[in-house]
Amino acid sequence: MQSTQELFGALSGIFTAVLIVLLTAITAWAWSARRRDAFDAAARVPLEEDPGIRRDDDQERVP
Repeated sequence: MQSTQELFGALSGIFTAVLIVLLTAITAWAWSARRRDAFDAAARVPLEEDPGIRRDDDQERVP
């Protein structure tokens, strides 16, 4: 019969291995070529003009 420390050590090792696999999978998904267009479009969103906002050139612009 295993002691509590041995069981805890085995479970923590398994948990660590699962997290490493998960991190690797998420990284591979994020860097995949299939996602490039979607991420590029998402990166441009903050720079695009909102068509609902009217911008007057007469007003002083605050940086």
